[in-house]
Amino acid sequence: MDIERLKQQAFVCCPFDLLVNKYLPSLLKEHINPEIGLNGEILGQFQWPRFKKVAKVLKKEGLSCTIHAPYSDLSLGAIDKKVRRISVERIKKAFDLASLFEAKSVVCHTGFDHRHYINLEDRWIKNAIESMAILLEYASPLNIPLMLENVYELDTEIHKEIFRGIKSPLLGFCLDFGHQNVFSKISLDKWLQDLGDRLGQLHLHDNMGVHDDHLAIGEGILDFDSLFSWLYAHRKTPILTLEPHEEKAVIPALEGLAGLLSTYPIIPTLV
Repeated sequence: MDIERLKQQAFVCCPFDLLVNKYLPSLLKEHINPEIGLNGEILGQFQWPRFKKVAKVLKKEGLSCTIHAPYSDLSLGAIDKKVRRISVERIKKAFDLASLFEAKSVVCHTGFDHRHYINLEDRWIKNAIESMAILLEYASPLNIPLMLENVYELDTEIHKEIFRGIKSPLLGFCLDFGHQNVFSKISLDKWLQDLGDRLGQLHLHDNMGVHDDHLAIGEGILDFDSLFSWLYAHRKTPILTLEPHEEKAVIPALEGLAGLLSTYPIIPTLV
């Protein structure tokens, strides 16, 4: 696939502060759709008019975006109800901004880490389902899907239980292939088998199998052919977001994805 065409059909991650302070001119020049990252510092630093100004610029240039909700220190199933409340409020704020930006999705982490919740998994899941129900009720009038990403989960059980407890069509699964390769104890095939029916978005970056390196596609050891052959065989068309963490990796990441889409011609969801 031609890279210029690909730019119309994929997103590239960029935290809002870096977008505003550094990368907005080059993003506009290259006509790249951003996945706008948010965190607590960004929400505290920037006021609504600044977000509105950037949203207006992106719309004027014909660019789409997705939103990555804050995740540091947050846990949707936290045992401490105050942490749970703050987690929900932060993600609600992400939805407010998603509405302003007319975003195609909001991505969030569960906040689950097995090391923190030993023998508390059932209680955590119950709390997380309650949190998700609140968020989906908030998202419903906006009609913006919430994509639940995998990070430190060892297997699919946490996501399966949340999806079992929440039937909303606005709740989907964001498979982060890099996270699955580094943190999960089960295979990619198992993730796709268990959660493929809820797959709505992909986070794409490479690594060497030890650390969450966020390299460009093709610079690590991940078997992207297995993933994209599965997508093609099952006629899946998720939102595609590239997550290279260095500026110099953006073009190689686009080139890597373009090569995959030339071999496995799926049409990514963008509208």
